Amino acid sequence: MLEYERIHSVRNAARTYERALPAERRKRFGQHFTGLALSRLLANLSVDQDTSTVLDPMAGHGDLLDAACEAAIECGASIRRLDGIEIDTATAAACAERLHELAAAGIAPEHGVMSANAFSPASIEALPERCYDLVIANPPYVRYQRRKGQLAWVKTVRSDLAAVVTDRAPPEERRIWRALVDGYSGLADLSVPAWILAAVLVRPGGRLALVAPETWRSRNYAEVLRYLMLHCFRIECVVEDSQAAWFPDALVRTHLIVAQRLAATDASCFADVRNASKPVWARLSPKAANKRSLVGSACAGAGPDKQFAAWLRNGCEAAKSGIEVKPFDLDCERRNLHRCLARRRWYLKLGDSGADLASLPIEPSTSPPLAPEALADLLSFKCSLLSLHEAGIAVGQGLRTGCNGFFHVTAQAATSHQETLVETSALFRAHRFSVPNSALRPVLRRQSELEFVENGRIPHGRVLDLRAFVLPEDRPAIDNAKSAYAFSHQLQPQVMPEELAAHVRFASKWSVDRNGRGKRIPELSAVCTNERRSRDGRIAPRFWYMLPDFAPRHLPAAFVPRINHHLPWTEANLNPPLLIDANFSSFWAPRGDWSSHAIKALMNSSWCRVAMEALGTKMGGGALKLEATHLRRLPVPFLSAAQRAELDRLGKRLARNSAAEKKRINDIVLSAVCGGLSQSFSLAGLAAEIEKRALLLSVQRKNG
Repeated sequence: MLEYERIHSVRNAARTYERALPAERRKRFGQHFTGLALSRLLANLSVDQDTSTVLDPMAGHGDLLDAACEAAIECGASIRRLDGIEIDTATAAACAERLHELAAAGIAPEHGVMSANAFSPASIEALPERCYDLVIANPPYVRYQRRKGQLAWVKTVRSDLAAVVTDRAPPEERRIWRALVDGYSGLADLSVPAWILAAVLVRPGGRLALVAPETWRSRNYAEVLRYLMLHCFRIECVVEDSQAAWFPDALVRTHLIVAQRLAATDASCFADVRNASKPVWARLSPKAANKRSLVGSACAGAGPDKQFAAWLRNGCEAAKSGIEVKPFDLDCERRNLHRCLARRRWYLKLGDSGADLASLPIEPSTSPPLAPEALADLLSFKCSLLSLHEAGIAVGQGLRTGCNGFFHVTAQAATSHQETLVETSALFRAHRFSVPNSALRPVLRRQSELEFVENGRIPHGRVLDLRAFVLPEDRPAIDNAKSAYAFSHQLQPQVMPEELAAHVRFASKWSVDRNGRGKRIPELSAVCTNERRSRDGRIAPRFWYMLPDFAPRHLPAAFVPRINHHLPWTEANLNPPLLIDANFSSFWAPRGDWSSHAIKALMNSSWCRVAMEALGTKMGGGALKLEATHLRRLPVPFLSAAQRAELDRLGKRLARNSAAEKKRINDIVLSAVCGGLSQSFSLAGLAAEIEKRALLLSVQRKNG
């Protein structure tokens, strides 16, 4: 009884410590503590009787290490060594105290917790084991933008990680590991290098067990991780949170990933080794859980997490409430990833030693995109599909001003033929003043304004486009750069009217947090880059209040909301086009062979809408995020000029309730998908089934 009380007390102390941490500090270190319920689930999926040494290189206050000890006792394993690394000194101390108390209660074995930077080669060298039977981790999610001196920080993490993999990776694979370290994007969050670090510390035959955001399979910067898992590991299972409930403050769905490390010789014979592997994908809804366990209702009785792990390993024979199970199609995963990587320099540099995805040739043209996974069982024939890029449609994101509170205003009324009365945002307490019409551009700011565009009307939002205006005090810099304006064939900006100038001056001293202690607007990271000094008699000056020149993605042919609570709906831009805010993903045709209404019609076909549901990221509250990186993977059929012209005609009449137009659009798109096989079955029936799938996916993400 005393041992139980000791264990209970130390676990309560960990929760108390966690709750007392300031939010800003947790954000700085990327601390989303795993919790015992989630830790128990992952530990039971990854600990077996051969688990002797365990490492958590981002240990926090010890949830995962605690759970690994508990799971080992339940399965009869004898853990010899338990180690953790934690960068936050106070949190490392809390973890060490927790393991000390668990050891005193007979739960934890010999152990050690370092307060150190896990990426440092010195930290890794100080570990008592060169590699571990189990590396279990919840990698920290820290965006590079949150760090001061971020460029130096990114370089340091990469160089330290390169040194670690050079030392720890098997000689036969070292070139591949180095390519992954060199190849991951500098824009990636810290979880990407943390994942690579954890993976390289797993012994051949050992396991990697990770808590990861769902975006590990959708973001461009995570492609190195997908390749790593397919090349150096045998994935055993993926467990998905259906409702973003495991980390409610993060508002993103989570996956648990368990994979076995391959020996270097096995990794080199890629296809043969993995064809025998049949990983399981399990989706857990809140119905599966009870107060103690995430699978407590589905697996009633003692040890529900252990029961669940055994059930997965033994083929999931009997259905369980709140749990959906499907095979994880590795062949589909390999081919989709191959297509994404076919133009990546780091992948191509690997040549024969690493470019081995499903034994496919490297040429992009031989690797067509696959039908969405959600539709695979409906299509009994091989589809000939294109990426949007190959079809002639580009994808991007709308306008980021860096400070909408300043650059966005609302038109109130025309004060003359040359000026409009505008109202500022709440940041400037809805101040009203007049602005020259030439300094205003209509903009679609948010989804609540979509009704204007759908009805062919211009919304009231305006962007302050001050590229042709300067403050009076900046006029000398313009006069000194006359030769640069002449060289670049630009007109010199004119001086702002005093009412506008007064607002810009006031904004230059204003802090976005309204208390005067934060950064001033010109100092914001996405605003200060607007500034440019004149030089060489060729480069004209720019000032913080001048937005960069607008690109096609800012004035697109069509757009779709980035955050969708219902089935995605794509709308055509007006003519002349509105500026579209970054709340939307945008489409345009660089070759000019797609009209805005043809794009609208295609994207609102049942085929594209279900693909969007399948490709997007499911967020907390049931929302679907559609980033440009998701949409670039959307597969579409080849459509002739005549078919595009018909889609243009239909798109002009298409509204959300236009049943006849939707049917005809589906006929065109699905007949192209089927490649002339439409006589053998009903296109209408296929369209109805696809639409049903789209609605089902939408309901699932909202209801879990």
